Amino acid sequence: ILQQMNNELTKTNDELNIQKIKLKKALEDLQNAQLQMIQSEKMASLGLLTAGVAHEIHYARNFLLPVLYALEDRIKECESSSGDVETIKTIISHMNVGIQRASAIVKSLNTFSRKDTNVIKKCDIHQIIENSLLILNYEIKNKCTVSKDFESRSFDLEGNEENLHQVILNILNNSVQAIKMNGKVNISTCLKESMIEIIIADNGEGISPENLGKIFDPFFTTKEPGSGTGLGLSIVFKIIEEHRGDIKFESEINKGTKVIIHLPIKRIQENG
Repeated sequence: ILQQMNNELTKTNDELNIQKIKLKKALEDLQNAQLQMIQSEKMASLGLLTAGVAHEIHYARNFLLPVLYALEDRIKECESSSGDVETIKTIISHMNVGIQRASAIVKSLNTFSRKDTNVIKKCDIHQIIENSLLILNYEIKNKCTVSKDFESRSFDLEGNEENLHQVILNILNNSVQAIKMNGKVNISTCLKESMIEIIIADNGEGISPENLGKIFDPFFTTKEPGSGTGLGLSIVFKIIEEHRGDIKFESEINKGTKVIIHLPIKRIQENG
């Protein structure tokens, strides 16, 4: 009898081990699928922004070329002893402005498109906002004005910088797309006890009450076909949840939408 019981226990244990291996494999497959979904949404977002980013880089190039030609002319004048060295310095300064802007755009894109989904480090949420605004500049400048009111005190926020870029870029892009013309987007940050509160508010077309409860559902979208995957806000919700924060939407048709995000901080650094 004891032998029989032992055999049954051994068999049960083997079956449990097999189930454990299958569950582990299923979990790994699910995690990989989630990572692929996040990366796919990133690439879809970048695809929608490509024209604007290309325009910004093209603008920087067109800004630099005439400045370069002017510099060449001035150098020739200097070689004939009739040139102005200070003018050349000014021209070079203008070239640096164009180069720095193009570099900033590329740097912002590189940060957004990385795959370091598990890297946790100190993040500058204000720089993340600035990077996102830079990427969206072409979409923003002809449709709306942006005002910023950032918390002046320093604080430590730890998280995944690339994923937080995705959160801010997605929400800002939604705000801009909800505006027809002459709109406003207000961005503010404020320390509230152990949280940093980020508010992004627009005066766009708003979200209907029946749709407001569905915005975090995967594949739900009110955009035209080809204008979105319907995964953006569901991924945003997941990222905020992974950072132990929370996000909520307040909206009214034809009056606009306010997005309120709370993220935990480590500590406040007293300035001065």
